[in-house]
Amino acid sequence: MLLVAALALAGGFQVVRSAVVQHMVATRPDVAASLWPSHPRVEIAVAMAEIGQAANVGQAPTAASVARSMAAARRAPLAVEPFLIRGAIAQSEKRADLAEQLFVEAARRDPRSTAARYFLSQLYLTSGRPGEGLRHASVLVRLVSGGPAALVPAIAQYAKSPEAIPTLRKMFARDRALRDAVLSDLARDAGNYRLIVALAGDEIGKSEPLVAPAWQVQLLRSLIDQGEVARAYALWLRISGLRTASAGIFNPQFAPLAAPPPFNWTFGNGVFGFAEPTAGASLQVIYYGRANGQFASQTLLLAPGAYELRMRVMRDSDNDSDESSGLTWTVACSTSGNVLLDLPIGVIEGAAGPIAGRFAVPAGCSSQMLKLAGTARDYASAEQVAISDLQLVRQTP
Repeated sequence: MLLVAALALAGGFQVVRSAVVQHMVATRPDVAASLWPSHPRVEIAVAMAEIGQAANVGQAPTAASVARSMAAARRAPLAVEPFLIRGAIAQSEKRADLAEQLFVEAARRDPRSTAARYFLSQLYLTSGRPGEGLRHASVLVRLVSGGPAALVPAIAQYAKSPEAIPTLRKMFARDRALRDAVLSDLARDAGNYRLIVALAGDEIGKSEPLVAPAWQVQLLRSLIDQGEVARAYALWLRISGLRTASAGIFNPQFAPLAAPPPFNWTFGNGVFGFAEPTAGASLQVIYYGRANGQFASQTLLLAPGAYELRMRVMRDSDNDSDESSGLTWTVACSTSGNVLLDLPIGVIEGAAGPIAGRFAVPAGCSSQMLKLAGTARDYASAEQVAISDLQLVRQTP
């Protein structure tokens, strides 16, 4: 299967991108062959297409296809495809030295060959020669959109070796997109926390205003999933540029702040409706009532004790009756899922009014999820709700 995968890259991918005598050689080699069947570039393109088709169905290339590409190469001395094929075969046979020679020759003949750069970067990264591997990886990233994707797992694996950090930090300084992709890959495992912080260095907390890189959000999520809430919160403070955050609800005004979830708000939208902050320090929710949906959520770190959740609600429903809202606030323990508070918005007296609900956080419930969700009803009616003056007040005994 290694040979098949290698030939798929060497064949199918290269057919698409090769500069050939006629445009149709890259897109329709069969048509090109009928127009000029004896041209060596046409013969190579046809052979590579056959190899790619065989690889796509899990088969090794036929001897005829390989022979055709080699014969054509003798009449097209600058062609790189035969070297890629022979290099992939040598690599599958564990003949690393020969594979390297062939891939190097392919890159020498065509410095812009993405397939040659790909094979070389993987060969070096997986054989203890990271400097050379990263050099070819940097070229590959510049050559093709989406080039980093295939290399990210290999670079992430290399990042775990002791000597990798200074080398990668220099590389990441030149290519932030590649850095973010590698860190996102590593961030799926909370055990990589120290490595990620070392690779990111002083870049943590210096992202564009209001936009946290995906790897930071992923790492926070991984830490919380592993129960490392305190470490996640410390990282979140650093990312957000905060020394400390007040106990209770963070950002009760729903303001746009440079602080990512989960300790700041996550807002939801979809076929069920949408939620968005407004300029008046409130949250506007439009719920269609036809499907369940989550509109707002935030992870809390409340100490054990009694609390009261308060807010002011302005509600406008399509239903003229006094039907209760389909929207409900809940507070639940993050680990156990035990619901501590279930507070329906209910029927509002007049155009607006306050609602409040009390709950108690037990010992052993170190983090909680505050959530506003909608539950579909049998007779759906759309409603619009504005929530303001949100407060979470600890109750004295």
